[in-house]
Amino acid sequence: MLSAMGQEQINGVRIAEELALIKDDIKPRASEKQQPDSVVMFDDRGYPAEVFYGVGQEGPRFFYSNLFKRWVESSDHFHQYFWLEADYDVKYNTKGLVESITYPDYGGNITDYRRVQFKYNANDYLLSSDSYVRPINNPTSPWEHIFQDIYLYDVHENWIGYRIYNVAVAVPRLEYPMYSARVDNQGRIVYSEYNLGENGSTSINGYRSRFRYYIWYYSDGRTPDVAVENNNPVGNNNQGSFDVDVNIPIDSINNGSVTVTFPEGFTLDDKNTSLTLDFARKYALTITKQENNSWLLEIKPKTTKSASLRAGEAKTMFHVAYKVDEKKQRGTYDILVNSILFESKGGNYYPEPTITVSAEVTRWGVGNELTQSLSPFVYMNAKTIYVQAENTEQISVYSITGNKLYETTIQAGQTTINAASFPQGLLIVKGSCGWVMKLLNK
Repeated sequence: MLSAMGQEQINGVRIAEELALIKDDIKPRASEKQQPDSVVMFDDRGYPAEVFYGVGQEGPRFFYSNLFKRWVESSDHFHQYFWLEADYDVKYNTKGLVESITYPDYGGNITDYRRVQFKYNANDYLLSSDSYVRPINNPTSPWEHIFQDIYLYDVHENWIGYRIYNVAVAVPRLEYPMYSARVDNQGRIVYSEYNLGENGSTSINGYRSRFRYYIWYYSDGRTPDVAVENNNPVGNNNQGSFDVDVNIPIDSINNGSVTVTFPEGFTLDDKNTSLTLDFARKYALTITKQENNSWLLEIKPKTTKSASLRAGEAKTMFHVAYKVDEKKQRGTYDILVNSILFESKGGNYYPEPTITVSAEVTRWGVGNELTQSLSPFVYMNAKTIYVQAENTEQISVYSITGNKLYETTIQAGQTTINAASFPQGLLIVKGSCGWVMKLLNK
């Protein structure tokens, strides 16, 4: 039993090392850490299932609830275990922390007493809780040890999960659920998961999910594990592209996959879709056509070694290229990068919500010149307004309250307007030919 318990403690340290966190920037677990705005739960297919608000970051704790008039154990951030109402015998240690709780086990007929003993480290963090039972009708019999809960911390005392062991058997057996978490360099949880065992759970929209994943979002801008950048517009060559960046240590990734779903008239350019050089040295890319105009991109490791990526360094993994039908009208179209899931060598999962990529088709569609030439193509990206026009005319930019923010005369071709000083929110762009366009300045 002791070796099994010790191994779990080592695993907790291994997870922290595997993330390649910058140790000098990590702060110990503390109550003043910022709380998340929301936590989104996903099932093991990567589908969002529930959103939590007002969730705290405290580690495992137990307390007496004046509201419910019973003892409560909080072993994770979303659920609390309410102990059965009973006559409690509570013992405290010299620091005033609960050392043990003994009570009649109300499980139908009262046949046993149950005792739970708690152990702490030097900083008063809960390390373990051990459950014992003894028959009520034999008060002198020894206590039988049945369960041991181990609470895991990384090397900076950030709580990263717990394990439950059945120790009433010859070989201690790991029980479910298991909970684990991952923290950023400020000690804040950014990802956590439940492993519900082989049988899973039917509580997520009727789907039997073995795992539940939680992604934590903070108001100061959590760095996502996966993002999209370098989104290039589609011009006269009918080709576009974007890059998929990852913020996960390269040496931690065992395998991964993303699905790219295109709108009608778009197709993946598989000859020009590739891993970047850093990732191609270590991983092989497989592209598989799926239903609904989707393509599955999978990576699997090669046997060669490469330099590692530290946490906090975003690195481009995929360069995704695509083609557009020449008859597709110019406009803005949504490409979905979804079913994003990476697995670490230690069995940890990194799911991400669907990313929407706005594809800008800036050229005229073949056969559409007459209907499209009434107004220019106007769109906004990165605080810049782009106007693609065929004629010379005067344009004006207004705020939603009607204040004129900018006015200029544009020529045929593309004109750019710096909108960095414009107020956030809805902007109205008017042309002297009578057209009006609305843009969102984020």
